[in-house]
Amino acid sequence: MKAKDLNPFVPVIITGGPYDGMTVTVKDATPVPDGLPNQRKVLVTVPGVGAGGADLDYYILPRLLELPNAPKKPEAVLTPPWSPPAPEPVLETAQLTTIERGRLVQAEPITDPMDDALDQFRADPAIVKEYVSRTVDGGLSDIDFLLHLRDQRDANGYSPNVALVGETQSGKTMLVRVLACVAAERDGLPKPYPIFTLNGSLGITSYDLFGQTSAVIVDGQETLVWMDGLVPRAINCGGFLYLDEWNTVAPQQAVALHPILDDRREFVNYQKAVPDGHGGFRPEVVRAHKSLWTIATVNPGYKGTQAMAEASTNRFHWLSWDYDAKTEEKLIPSPTVRLVGEALRTARAERAITVPVGTSALQRFNHNCATFGIEVAVWSLCSAFPPSERDRVRAIMQDRGFEDLLKAEYPNPTHAPVVTEAPEATN
Repeated sequence: MKAKDLNPFVPVIITGGPYDGMTVTVKDATPVPDGLPNQRKVLVTVPGVGAGGADLDYYILPRLLELPNAPKKPEAVLTPPWSPPAPEPVLETAQLTTIERGRLVQAEPITDPMDDALDQFRADPAIVKEYVSRTVDGGLSDIDFLLHLRDQRDANGYSPNVALVGETQSGKTMLVRVLACVAAERDGLPKPYPIFTLNGSLGITSYDLFGQTSAVIVDGQETLVWMDGLVPRAINCGGFLYLDEWNTVAPQQAVALHPILDDRREFVNYQKAVPDGHGGFRPEVVRAHKSLWTIATVNPGYKGTQAMAEASTNRFHWLSWDYDAKTEEKLIPSPTVRLVGEALRTARAERAITVPVGTSALQRFNHNCATFGIEVAVWSLCSAFPPSERDRVRAIMQDRGFEDLLKAEYPNPTHAPVVTEAPEATN
C-alpha cells in the first residue's frame, strides 16, 4: 500500500519483517523519514508484543501493509535487460543478543572506556605535540590547571563540570582533545579517553540525547533494536562528555541533563523502560562512570545562541577562553598578520563588521601571504565576510598600511604565478 491510502484506526496486515502476518492498527499515516534514502515509514500499533504484553508502536514501510482480504497482485515478469534491486543495508550483529520474533533487541552496554569499540571516539595522541599551551591567570599552564581541577573530586568521587566560554576558533575544541589524551596517560591508560561530542543546535532532540527504538535490517529481516544516544554511552563507560556550543541547545533539552551534572551523577532515560521488580516498568536509571568528565564550550552572543537557564549555568565551573596573544605569537609568524587580527577584532567590537576573526583564520591568512602573495591572501580573507562588509575590511588593510607591510615581509611568495614575456614577432 501507499501512505496516502492509509487512514488512522484502520486495521491492516503486515506482510514482512518480524511481525509478518499480524493484524495491526494504523496510528499515524503521516510518512516520516527513517534515515535511508527515499524511504519513509508510517506508525502502527502492534498488539501484545511489547514489554509485559503491552501494545507496541512500530514504524513500518507502507509497502509492507495491506488491507484484510486484499486481492493479491500478479507477480511482475522481468524481461532482460534488468538489474536486480540493491540489497538493503545489513546491521552488524556481533554485539546483539539473540533475535526473537516480536522482541526488542538490545546490545550490552560498554562499561570500559578502553574498549576497542570506542576507538572511533578517540583523539589522535599526535595532537598533543601540535598543541601550543597557554598560561592562565596565576601562572599555571592550561593543561596542568585543568587536570588538577579534574582531580578535585566531589564527595561522590566525580570531577567538576567545566565550561569554557570564549570566541570561536580560540582553541577550545583542540584543548578538549588534548586533555583526553594527557588525562588518560596520567591515569596509566594505554590510549586516550573517548570523547562523546554532542554538537549543540536548536534541533537537538531527546532521541539524540537518550536514544530510541529503531527498525533495521538484521540477517535480512526487519528487526527492532535499541540505539543508545551519545549521553548513555558516555554515562556507562566514562571518558569525556563534550557539550560543544552548549548555549545553542534549547533550555528544555539542556535541563534534561541536570541529573548528570549535579550531585546525583545519574542518568534518567525516559525513552527506555526497564522492569521495576514488581511486575511493572520504570525509566532506566544509570549511575555515571567514575571517569566521566563533562566539558562544555560556549560562544557568547553569536547568532543562534541564547542565554542558558540559571539552573544549567550553576552546574558548571566557568573559565574564560578567548584569543591568547602569546599563543598566537607562536602560531602566527607574521607580526603584521597579528596586527590585522587585532584591528579586525576591534572593528567587530565596534560593530563595523560582524564576522569573528579567530586564530585559525589568521593562520590561514598568514599561510596565503607566504604561499600565494598578498593580493590572493587579502581576497581570500575578505571573502569570509558578507559582501556589505568587504569594502570595510579592505579599507582597514589599506588605510593602516597593512598590505605594504605584508609585501615587505613576503616579497617572494612560494607559489606566485610565473610571468613570461611573449616572443617578439619576426617578419
